[in-house]
Amino acid sequence: MKTKNLQYLAVAAGLLALAACSGNDTPTSSGSSTITGQVVMGSSTQAVVRPEASASPANIVVRVESSNASAQTDATGKFTLTGVPPGADTLSFERSDVHARAAIQVPAGSTVSITVAIHGNQATIVPGGHPGVEIEGRVQTVDAAGGTLTVADQRLGTVTIATSDTTSIRHGAVAITLAQITAGMEVHVKATDQGDGTYLATEILVQDLNIGGTRELNGTIASVDSGSSSFLVGTTTVVTNDATIFERNGKAASFSDLAAGERVNVKGTLQGDGSILASLVTIAG
Repeated sequence: MKTKNLQYLAVAAGLLALAACSGNDTPTSSGSSTITGQVVMGSSTQAVVRPEASASPANIVVRVESSNASAQTDATGKFTLTGVPPGADTLSFERSDVHARAAIQVPAGSTVSITVAIHGNQATIVPGGHPGVEIEGRVQTVDAAGGTLTVADQRLGTVTIATSDTTSIRHGAVAITLAQITAGMEVHVKATDQGDGTYLATEILVQDLNIGGTRELNGTIASVDSGSSSFLVGTTTVVTNDATIFERNGKAASFSDLAAGERVNVKGTLQGDGSILASLVTIAG
């Protein structure tokens, strides 16, 4: 009887040891992680980054190469991967026109938020809810048709920023368009570095517009509208009235002296629609 009890104890101990070994060799479900991500896309042509012809981040298959975990991006480029094993791994991004891979480190039992910048067949993963470059400064120029703007940042200097269909542009809680941003406005931009000194924005926050604040604008007149006593410099509308002073070469001038192609310096106040009400217009030459 005593011998049989010892045999039972030995078998039980063996089973416990086997279970312990099995637990050490296989990650438990509680140790798996979740990856939430946002794909942004862009391509560079010469010195300006523009969205690719097929710049939509939708329908890209994202796969964890060490497991069966996979997901497909939605129309805005968002995806969620569940059951991701912890540790060093590689994510692949596949579509008919996309074949990119990037390394990632996944902590056990966590939810990891990333942004993936796909540039050609290169993928760059940046931890956090947005790519890792933040730009803050005054807008210098806006090309609404081309989807770009330039911003003078104290740290980076004047940089070119491209937008895409997925770029969020807001003033406070209100969504606005790129065309509503004008030279002189202060912006805070979250973007990804394209590797050639230009950036692709995921979010542009227009700071206090300072309506009624002083603005100064230098540039070339694109067009003149005598009916509304206004003219266009770049993308900014300059409005004049009876109080506006016009000068050329230190002498008095008038609205009728303005013409497309003329260089001007404008001083005035910012209006609620983004235009400038000019107090002084100095015509060059």
